[in-house]
Amino acid sequence: MTSTKVATFSFLILFSSYSWSGNLVYQFINPNFGGNPLNGPTLLNAAQAQNSYKAPSSSFDGYQQPSALDTFTQAIQSQLLGSLMGNVSQGKPGRLVTPDFVINVTNTDGQLMMNILDRKTNQTSQVEISGLSSYQ
Repeated sequence: MTSTKVATFSFLILFSSYSWSGNLVYQFINPNFGGNPLNGPTLLNAAQAQNSYKAPSSSFDGYQQPSALDTFTQAIQSQLLGSLMGNVSQGKPGRLVTPDFVINVTNTDGQLMMNILDRKTNQTSQVEISGLSSYQ
């Protein structure tokens, strides 16, 4: 009886792996890659639970709507600056003074020099434009 038990036990041990095994098939989890569509809400909830980003508050602290006078002043300054730049493209000198900037444009033998002074910080910038015909 002992030899029968040993033979049966060894038979089961040797051939049991064949009866339980099968082909390994990888199945995607993410529905975007072909996984089960029912996994989508679970994956989304897990991602949202891990998200630590907080949206900024929607209050506009510090922002004030510019007044009509400020808007009008900015429009006039833009128009004057545009006409000065139009003169620059023709090689004509000019000067524009605003509360923020002082712009001097001079023409020396076809070399145009723009000196820009920032009145708030007292920083100056100089732009040289060459290749223009001299002003007549």
